[in-house]
Amino acid sequence: MAVVLPNLLYSSEAWCVYRHHIRTLDRFHLKCLRTIMKIRWSDRVRNTEVLRQLRWCGHVSRMTEERVAKRIFYSELEEGKRKHGGQLLRYKDVQKRHMKRCNIEPSQWEGLAAQRPEWREIVKRQVHEFEEQRTTELDAKRDDLKARPSAAIHYNYVGGVLRCPQCARDFAAKIGYVSHLRAHQRRQDS
Repeated sequence: MAVVLPNLLYSSEAWCVYRHHIRTLDRFHLKCLRTIMKIRWSDRVRNTEVLRQLRWCGHVSRMTEERVAKRIFYSELEEGKRKHGGQLLRYKDVQKRHMKRCNIEPSQWEGLAAQRPEWREIVKRQVHEFEEQRTTELDAKRDDLKARPSAAIHYNYVGGVLRCPQCARDFAAKIGYVSHLRAHQRRQDS
C-alpha cells in the first residue's frame, strides 16, 4: 500500500477513467493482494473473500488522524471540474452502496466500527446474509431461464444454405438466421 499504489497512480489525477480502466485497476489490485497473501488461482478463493472491504473500513476508521490511509479514505479533491452527467464515484461512495446492500446503515457505520468485536460480527453476519440472498436470486434467475420453453426455430435449408422464408435472404451462420427471424417477428408484433 505504501509503495505500489502511489507509484501506480502517480500523476493519475488527470486520467479519463473508463469502465475497462477501472476493471484493469481492480484486477491489478486483486492480483497484488493475492500475491501478498500467497493465494493462487487454483486455490479457488473468491474475490469477496480476498477483499473483505467492510472489515478494512472499520480498521481504517479506528486509525489515528495522522495515518495516511485514513487521510486518503476521507479526502476529497479541493479543485477540479465536474463533468456533465453522472459523476465518478469515490471509494467511500462505493463503500456506502455496499453497506446499504448489506443492510448496514451508512450514517452509523463509524460508530459501529469503533467497537471492533461487534463490527466484525455485524459485517460477518450481514455479508453472509447478502451472499445467501444473492445466490438465491441467481439460482431463481437461472431456474427461470431453464424453465423457459425453447424457441421453435425451423431451419430452412435451400441448397445447403440457410434462406429466410419471408424475404429469401441467404445466411452462412445459424445465429444470423435466428436473429433475422426475430427481427421479422418484432416487425409483425409492432
